Amino acid sequence: MLLKKLGQSGIEISAIGQGTGIHHSLTNREVYRELESTIRSGIDMGITLIDTAPVYGDGASEAIIGKALKGIRHGVVLATKVSPENLSPAGIKNSVEGSLRRLQTDRIDLLQVHWPNPQIPISDTLLGLKDMVQDGLVRYVGICNFSFKDTQEIHQQLTSKFLASVQVEYNLFDRSIEREFLPYGQQEGITIIAYSPLHRGRIVANRKQYAVLQEIANTYHKTPAQIVLRWLTVHLPVVVIPNTTNGQRMKENAESIDFDLIDEDVRYLEAQCTGHFREISPRSIHVADDSGRSVYRTLEEALGNAMNCVPSPQELAEQIATGDFLKPVRLRPVQSSHDRFELLEGRIRYWAWVIAHGFEKPLPALIEDFS
Repeated sequence: MLLKKLGQSGIEISAIGQGTGIHHSLTNREVYRELESTIRSGIDMGITLIDTAPVYGDGASEAIIGKALKGIRHGVVLATKVSPENLSPAGIKNSVEGSLRRLQTDRIDLLQVHWPNPQIPISDTLLGLKDMVQDGLVRYVGICNFSFKDTQEIHQQLTSKFLASVQVEYNLFDRSIEREFLPYGQQEGITIIAYSPLHRGRIVANRKQYAVLQEIANTYHKTPAQIVLRWLTVHLPVVVIPNTTNGQRMKENAESIDFDLIDEDVRYLEAQCTGHFREISPRSIHVADDSGRSVYRTLEEALGNAMNCVPSPQELAEQIATGDFLKPVRLRPVQSSHDRFELLEGRIRYWAWVIAHGFEKPLPALIEDFS
């Protein structure tokens, strides 16, 4: 297994990690029972970076990992998170103590802020994180889903002594981190943890791109997924955390590191496979609900924020109004229409954009089309 340093620490982590947020089952505890044997088999194959969060299965993911690591905890780098509602110093302490109990360990290797919370001053959050490190309950700190501007500000306050990683989405479909996050991570010695590296199983944006990927995969006698994971980990600061409860998929993930892509194939892949970026009028977008999650369907619902989303659409709109936008929303064309789209991912960002700019200003989007 290829090993990389976690930030500027002395800790080595596997370039292929284990993501344990399964599908959209954020509160479905039953799904997570399949994880235990998969986690152990992954560790046996050298996949020793394990990423989880209290919200995954309402604590079930952490609890299953705790059982799976009995007797082998010393050989694993364990990363978990703090939810946005718990970002005060007291909330961080309570969250960490709960995670430690479920994980059956006395220390978390990497504690990550899962999402920002504008309601809690970032200075309070950073103080709480430093306290956990100084108390010996946490070794290093990371952040997830922050804008690049906020990431820079947090890094300046924490320094690389504490801030070891930034977790963002990165795959062949969404390569937006290549503009800022990726070069910054390489320059500053910050690990980039790429979630959804296989674009939730779809891998690329359309059939034409998949054919290109299959062509390259055939050359190496690998699967398209293995080519993508190897391409991602070619980037010096990048490690990936694909999710799976399938033992064969875990084996394929581990074997995605046992070969090298030649430069010519890397250039060809990057030239042919990237997200189809466009700016789309919000009026052309239907807020679909095929993910099993509740969504706001009207502007009034988004402004009311009855689901208590953190950050709320209004709070995110204030950030967007300053020009600070996390990443494009994800769309697919409505069948038999070239100018109508379904919103697949980024529902809060969609409404935040509308609150900030109205329905007339086009918003950044990536288009997926397998029709």
